[in-house]
Amino acid sequence: MDEDSLIITSGQFRGKKIEFAPTTGIDRFFGISKEFMKKIFDFEPGEYLISDESSLHDFTGLDEMDLSDSHKMIQDVYDIDVSDIESGNMLDIFTRIYKKRCNASS
Repeated sequence: MDEDSLIITSGQFRGKKIEFAPTTGIDRFFGISKEFMKKIFDFEPGEYLISDESSLHDFTGLDEMDLSDSHKMIQDVYDIDVSDIESGNMLDIFTRIYKKRCNASS
């Protein structure tokens, strides 16, 4: 993708550059993110886009699911409480899942 294709060419944002959030953190947890999106939101790879700045808030309201439903499902599936992660940041949640798994295998 060349740099010109990232500039909006029409409308009120004409001339503004589109910049995507990084995915370096999410990429480290690719397996967890793929599993999580399937188990929690029933999304297959290619049906969603997540970055290091993505949060549960980006996916709540879909299929009548609210934030507390997401927290409960994560608790049920992964046996971790993420309700204290106020931002709902997915990278923070994946990190917590990873750490729990590492401690369980020790």
